[in-house]
Amino acid sequence: MSQSRSKTKLALSVVGVAFAVACATPPADSPSPTEEPASPETESGQASTEPAGTSEPAPDSEAAPPAGETPAEPTPPAEPLSQLCNKMCDAVAPKCTPMQLKGCRSTCDNYDAHPAACDGVVRGALECARADKDFLFCANVVPDSCAKQFKAINTCAETGKPPDSATASGMPAGWERYAGDGFSVVVPAGMRSAGQGKWSVKAPDGVVYEVALHPAPEGKLNNRTFLLAGNKIFGACAPKLKLHAIVEKPDHTSIQYKTTCPDGNQQLGRMHVVGSKMYVLTAYLGTKTSAETDAFVYSFETK
Repeated sequence: MSQSRSKTKLALSVVGVAFAVACATPPADSPSPTEEPASPETESGQASTEPAGTSEPAPDSEAAPPAGETPAEPTPPAEPLSQLCNKMCDAVAPKCTPMQLKGCRSTCDNYDAHPAACDGVVRGALECARADKDFLFCANVVPDSCAKQFKAINTCAETGKPPDSATASGMPAGWERYAGDGFSVVVPAGMRSAGQGKWSVKAPDGVVYEVALHPAPEGKLNNRTFLLAGNKIFGACAPKLKLHAIVEKPDHTSIQYKTTCPDGNQQLGRMHVVGSKMYVLTAYLGTKTSAETDAFVYSFETK
């Protein structure tokens, strides 16, 4: 009789387990949970201490979100730099010819090749350019307001890390914004008026920074107009004068230049026309091949 009761008890336990498994089985179109072997206690037929109809979820089961709460959306991946560059091209498309727009897009894939550490620097420069409504990328011109961000891209690509705050801010150590007659510009501390519409300062490394006031060229402002004006201004240094990056905005037109004098001395800077005035910014490098000039050239403003 005792043996019969044991068999009955074991049979009921097996039926109970089978019923619980049947109730917990997901629909046919749902992934089945990982089955775990029965515990020794179940196999031995010992009664469970859990209340009927309740069970602990399997350790590897995903907990369902609390009632009324929406599961958190996964963070989307950052937009590829090449895609952000294409958006920048889209922003200036109305100002460019189809060929110029094609040239703009052809450079975008290059941004994905930058070191991972430079991602934020590149992203910041492209976002800045896309937001600048006067940005003439179809003319291969970096907007004044974004010059330091694009400079930071080159610095990061060369060093493998973003530039420090001094370089990124566009204000090198020992420099200041000088206010002259109708203009202001970032230069080494100590700029003074030299008379006759000229202001200059000599940096500790020997480079001389100068702002000179001239009458604006006559006629439509273009490369040829600026070249003729440069021939008069730079004299003996004019034969090797090279112009690039002309910028046309409602309140001013400017162009950058570089030349080498017969004695081998280097000069570079910017011609900036406002109304009837032309401000000529020049960095006299001497025999140096490079110097801090971006902060000087791109910071110029008229009052």
